[in-house]
Amino acid sequence: MARSKIALLYVGGSIGMKVNQKTGCIEPLESLSDVHRFLPELQKEVSLQFFSVANMGSSEITPSDWEGIALLIKDIYDDFDGFVVVHGTNTMSYTAAALSFALQGLRKPVVLTGALMPINDLAGDGRMNLVFAIRTAQLDIAEVCIVLGPHVLRGTRAKKVESSFLHTFESPNCLPLADYTREITLADHRIVRRKRTLLCQPSFNANVILLSVYPGMPEAFLNAALDANPEGIILRTYGPGMLSRSLFPWLERVAAKDVPICITSQVLRGMVDLHKYKKQLVLEKLGIISGRNMTFECAVVKMMWALAHAKNSRKVKDLIEKSIVGEMDD
Repeated sequence: MARSKIALLYVGGSIGMKVNQKTGCIEPLESLSDVHRFLPELQKEVSLQFFSVANMGSSEITPSDWEGIALLIKDIYDDFDGFVVVHGTNTMSYTAAALSFALQGLRKPVVLTGALMPINDLAGDGRMNLVFAIRTAQLDIAEVCIVLGPHVLRGTRAKKVESSFLHTFESPNCLPLADYTREITLADHRIVRRKRTLLCQPSFNANVILLSVYPGMPEAFLNAALDANPEGIILRTYGPGMLSRSLFPWLERVAAKDVPICITSQVLRGMVDLHKYKKQLVLEKLGIISGRNMTFECAVVKMMWALAHAKNSRKVKDLIEKSIVGEMDD
């Protein structure tokens, strides 16, 4: 039986580091192909091909990097059965969401993984995460996902919650796509492999502002943000989309400038509902977009993507309110 062909794309992060046994210092691997030395059994299971995309901490990632990863996957798409993207954990949620919107119509998995510790640290998480990620790239899944530990999470639903080996990421409003226990359990809500045409749309407009409201927030802060001329705004509000009436004049200014504004909830498992309370109907009349139960990370990325692919603010609103890759509940 032929081995699965998996492309391993290295972007950066601790998993691509090693502890120098002489000095005790953490330093980059001389080559990502050194992974074979730490996991020789993988050579019997899969055929791995390595691609060096970058070597940067995830805090340095920009939308141009998302575009580069997406275009590389597009270029080599027909040559592999699955893809593993090795990435730092700090901004992994943003990259996973970006690749989800950039690579629509997948018929094979794109799996992001990383680690908190270098791969040659025997007590670390690098080897375990890489094994789970490579095995996930062979499963009957056809979407972007994050794998750190024994859970496979939808890329648009995952967020970093802890610096813990077994609980680094969580998917607050979506159950895992698969779980590794003694046997692999696949969830029914996953997108499965079947014949589809890949649609690569990797452009992003990063002129987006994220604001989190809080009691007593000075209106001057909001005005300064608007005066910076953003093309899109994500507003993290209370509970089901609540905010003080004192902010309504500012929202009217936003509407007058025709700047799309999407509201999400500060509650980890919250759901924005603009029909629940009477005063929220004002928000709807102003054209405020409900982010429903999207994570704020996904909402930011989706706004960037929508701005790059919509001709006007009305179309931006239509794109954001529609669940495109399973990023929110219908």
